Amino acid sequence: MAVVSVVGTSGVGKSFLVKQLASYYCAPAFFEGEEGTIPKKILQNVFSAKTPYDRWKFFVARYVKNLSKAKIISQNCIHCFVDGSPLSTSAIMVYEEKKYHVKLEKIRSPLNKLWPDKTILLIASDAYLKKTIALRNRSTEQNKEAINRAIHIQNEYIVLAKKEKSVIIIDRTKLDFGSEEDMMKIVKKLRL
Repeated sequence: MAVVSVVGTSGVGKSFLVKQLASYYCAPAFFEGEEGTIPKKILQNVFSAKTPYDRWKFFVARYVKNLSKAKIISQNCIHCFVDGSPLSTSAIMVYEEKKYHVKLEKIRSPLNKLWPDKTILLIASDAYLKKTIALRNRSTEQNKEAINRAIHIQNEYIVLAKKEKSVIIIDRTKLDFGSEEDMMKIVKKLRL
């Protein structure tokens, strides 16, 4: 069976779609984490002047753990859904200063063997992202830099996704993941 990763920038609805797909397929799901489950110092590091190494180590370790578990489970004929993938680190790399890239590539190297079978890239309009990020009201996202970062990273995701055959791009701007009709559109595109 398949390991399906859902990726995208902040505020696009990755976690909710992972929950919905896992529920639809009666399958396990693994999450990147949210405020409250990610150490505050890691979240604050996103916009600080500190090096990104600790943040990358945290998220890469989380992705490795989640994808490794999902791969084991999928070998037992059960689909698994995961929030995040190696594509996530590739897209986020564009936002990091070039002087950190060599070490960041080394940190992310364990992910190179853990690509999911399929990846859904969620994208949305800039206006949608601005609205959902504001509505989430997360302390680390309440500044203009957070919105610009999310849009910049989304643009890089799109560039990278076009190079990967296993990536399905879904514009969720007008989709409601709580709607059966919209979920069936996604299930149809996923073809599991």
